[in-house]
Amino acid sequence: MNIARKAALLNLILFPGWGQIYLKSYKKGIAIIIAVLAGILSLLWSIIQTTIAILKISPLKKGSVTFEAVIKVTVDSIKAMDLYYLAVILSSIILILILSVIDAYMTGKKQQSVIQGLENETPSDPESSSPGA
Repeated sequence: MNIARKAALLNLILFPGWGQIYLKSYKKGIAIIIAVLAGILSLLWSIIQTTIAILKISPLKKGSVTFEAVIKVTVDSIKAMDLYYLAVILSSIILILILSVIDAYMTGKKQQSVIQGLENETPSDPESSSPGA
């Protein structure tokens, strides 16, 4: 598998930004990871805040806290959230994912062509390429 495809797959399979880190574009990779994590944490924070608001209005009865009850409250809180906000955040995360895959592929292609160019380059005069000449 070539470098470009491997980097693109790392972005899809592991997490957006890992392909850039694989290609040693650390600043770009970390920026992408931070952007996606910020979106995910923003969604989680909103769900938690809405869940807390729902529980303040109608708290769970003592002894009735089950996994199903927690899931029901979480689903209710997602339903109560602003759909526009959810759509914007999810769309942003998906857009960053797509752009990171494209960027990793293109960067990998550039690196691959540089490597192939160096492999195909043969010096015509060995003395002219020596640093002491």
